[in-house]
Amino acid sequence: MVVLGFIFAPRILQLARDLMLPSEANGSIIQEIDEDIEVEPIEEDEEEEPYYPEDEEEEEELAEEERVPLPLVPEARARYGNEDIVARITIPGTAIDYLIAHTDDNSFYLYHDLWRNRTAAGTVFLDYLNTPDFRDSSSIIYGHNMRNGTKFHDVRFYRGREFFETNNEMIVTTLYEELYYDIFAVFITHINFNYIQVEFEDDEFLELVQEMKSRSYHDTEVEIGEDDSILILSTCWGPVGTDYRLVMAGRLRDDDDTEYYE
Repeated sequence: MVVLGFIFAPRILQLARDLMLPSEANGSIIQEIDEDIEVEPIEEDEEEEPYYPEDEEEEEELAEEERVPLPLVPEARARYGNEDIVARITIPGTAIDYLIAHTDDNSFYLYHDLWRNRTAAGTVFLDYLNTPDFRDSSSIIYGHNMRNGTKFHDVRFYRGREFFETNNEMIVTTLYEELYYDIFAVFITHINFNYIQVEFEDDEFLELVQEMKSRSYHDTEVEIGEDDSILILSTCWGPVGTDYRLVMAGRLRDDDDTEYYE
């Protein structure tokens, strides 16, 4: 079976998020875990890659499917007959170029494609607590870490400083506009760290941003204020059932928004 691994932290105490586990970040525990998995910047070939079982025949089929040119959201909804399609994410310099689904739970698109057919590869999707205009303080997108190079496989390359510096933006195209994000953090973490928080009180948002920066492989000059919006990409790191996640975050660059109309 093609590998996937779970891509977001289980939140079983919130019934609406039956696959997510709420927890408070424990600094000492996370620090020990981070040291064990070497979160310091290192060369790609010096770090042991995670192991994923794989089915070569299924991976070839998936790779062929991913080569289909992607339409914009209105056309995509018509093509797939699926109103759950809300956006498209593109990361220049990588193979990440996918339509994004959004529904009322965080489980369906783990194992269904955009035609709503059952598939181990799942679909890239937005957290159900988010609004599809990507104007929440923090929007979270989940995607499987596929060994065949699809979905969020290429996020791993951002552990390297040179790749990070030369491919430092994410683009989300919604129904009406293109949103540009400057990447400010890349890190591996245990699910004890609740980086997938969507709703915030008081200084919680800035505290989350600071914690992500402190865990990141790289320091950046991207400044984030309380009124800013961020985008988080989350994927699994390790064998099936792992409790580790590879995370990348970017800040919305409001002055570069451009509208398009069908």
